[in-house]
Amino acid sequence: MNNNKTTFATAFICLLAGLCAPALAAETPAAQPAAQPTAQGSTTVRFLVLANRESPLSSVVPGRMAKINVQLGDTVTQGKLLATMDCSDLVARKNAAEAEFHAAQLRYEAKAKLQGLQSAAALEVGLAASEVNRTKGQMGIFDAQLAQCRFVSPFNGRVAKIYVKEGQGIGAGAPVIDLVGSGTLRARLNVPSNWVAWLKIGSQLNASVGETGKQYPLTVTNISGKVDAVSQTIEIETRFPEKTDDVLPGMSGQAVAICPADEKRCLNSGAANS
Repeated sequence: MNNNKTTFATAFICLLAGLCAPALAAETPAAQPAAQPTAQGSTTVRFLVLANRESPLSSVVPGRMAKINVQLGDTVTQGKLLATMDCSDLVARKNAAEAEFHAAQLRYEAKAKLQGLQSAAALEVGLAASEVNRTKGQMGIFDAQLAQCRFVSPFNGRVAKIYVKEGQGIGAGAPVIDLVGSGTLRARLNVPSNWVAWLKIGSQLNASVGETGKQYPLTVTNISGKVDAVSQTIEIETRFPEKTDDVLPGMSGQAVAICPADEKRCLNSGAANS
């Protein structure tokens, strides 16, 4: 016990005097290096679930919402009328354009008859015909604008969001309804750039969706033609299986590539073996 106290006191004095630091350092165990994995683990990447088709429907002309025929989450078919706007002013302007068209057509017919009787010049007949075409063009413009007062589903899908209410006034360009397609879901990923050595269309990934806690096979369908210089990743898109009713667009999770047994470049990049 006394020897231990003496040794400790001697070491303390040595440290204060700076005389025996080398000796103590030799007795202190060297710091151990950080543990290295014995085998390279598989590299997981985050992904975002996307609908096969998306369509944000917005207003082209200003007006007031007259009727909304769907609710949030409704399943719709292609061509279904989703909502209509009250475009009474456009209807009135179209009626006025129709009246001008019919009047121009009557003037043209009268001029054409007079020309047959040699009582009207060819120039007068030509001007009358031009007026008919002008008023007919105005009617076409109003028809196109009135078509924009009807919001029709461009494909089979579901209503993802409704931005407006009945009776609400909206301006040109205002969002009205968001639709997502009901087809096969997609997933978008940014994978390490060294995957391009083996990654190709048709390659397989194993995905785990966080919201469902389930795993799904993904098939690579698209590969970007450019590597991001900052993150050294490349963007790819994959396809879920056809029957994946419990996964919704906007969900996310992690995926790992499944390497063919004979693809050493894939294993060296940190992907999992099949």
